[in-house]
Amino acid sequence: MSFDKLQLDPYILARIYNQPIIPGKKEPVAVVAETPPKVKFLGENQKNIALFIQNEGEAYLNDELFNLLTNILNACKLGMQDIALINTAQYGNLPFTSWQEAVPMKQAVIFGLSPAAMGLEGISNYQLLQVNGCPLIFSDDLTIISQDKMLKGKLWMGLKQLLGV
Repeated sequence: MSFDKLQLDPYILARIYNQPIIPGKKEPVAVVAETPPKVKFLGENQKNIALFIQNEGEAYLNDELFNLLTNILNACKLGMQDIALINTAQYGNLPFTSWQEAVPMKQAVIFGLSPAAMGLEGISNYQLLQVNGCPLIFSDDLTIISQDKMLKGKLWMGLKQLLGV
């Protein structure tokens, strides 16, 4: 039997050769990457420290809670120029990795949000952990902390670990 008279079905040939027989230029398939949202924050973020809150009623914080936050920052030898205060209420539940793409951060403190809302599981408050190389802690909401001295102490211990104060 000679190979000159051999006939193959085009369907079988297509299944055998799923790559081009003659090398050529392949057209790349366009990958649609999800772009992170444009995030507005309060502060200048000079030290890339992100503070997350969720406040549906206001742009950021009321005067009382803002004073508490500035006192906490002062105790850590930080100011508003060093941090980015982000209100997550207008962005929905984004995973923490999306926040990392949207806002430059080296460290993060998350006030009053559950780990599940940030796409993380099995994390307790005031425990230092790393997510994609970014150390962070979850904390109770600032309104709860303002009324509980024990929680202020827990937050302070967590911040000392996180920020090396």
